[in-house]
Amino acid sequence: MPKSEKQIKYLAKAAHITSGIFRTIATVIKPGISEIEIAQSIESIIKKKGLKRSFRTIVASGRNAAKPHAKATERKIKESDMVVVDFGVIYRGYHSDMTRTIMVGKADYAMRRLYDTVKIAQKKAIKKLKPGLRISDLVCGIHDYMRKRGMARYILHSLGHGVGTKVHEAPKLSEKNKHILKEHTVVAIEPGLYMKKRGGVRIEDMVLIEKNGARMLTG
Repeated sequence: MPKSEKQIKYLAKAAHITSGIFRTIATVIKPGISEIEIAQSIESIIKKKGLKRSFRTIVASGRNAAKPHAKATERKIKESDMVVVDFGVIYRGYHSDMTRTIMVGKADYAMRRLYDTVKIAQKKAIKKLKPGLRISDLVCGIHDYMRKRGMARYILHSLGHGVGTKVHEAPKLSEKNKHILKEHTVVAIEPGLYMKKRGGVRIEDMVLIEKNGARMLTG
């Protein structure tokens, strides 16, 4: 799980490239464009950079965003939609993984509350990251925060996972994992909430666990 200096450099570069692609793509996400068009635009930029996608790009809007692993469709973005965009690249054999949820216009109260909860949960999780922390303690604490806000039934997956030569590798950040976080490990922190037939929110960033805390790699 812990990475060498060179591996961290490659992962950080992959994360940096991914962040830059998203900033470009964010400008075209507006009413009228389809999920598949957004996904194709992302993958076109990746190819132009001479890279490969880390996994099948996810773009999910409106009701489709209620599915954690939704496939991009011909559905067109509408005003007040929440749009989940999840993608990554492979740089010198190392993967990136980043998710952003965009509010198109003004989302309704329920979706804004979901977004605020996920955003705060992710900040809390990243702030707690450090070597020696038991994974189950971290995840239970963050999920308990979301449960106290009445979101228990909307939690459909773990808090995150390791990233390296595979986009999903150890450690799995789940409530059952009793292992300890180690220095120089790169993890993706991705809290998500999914409201059936309404929509969903996921925010994911790659983070390097350092001696005294954590450093963001995506941004």
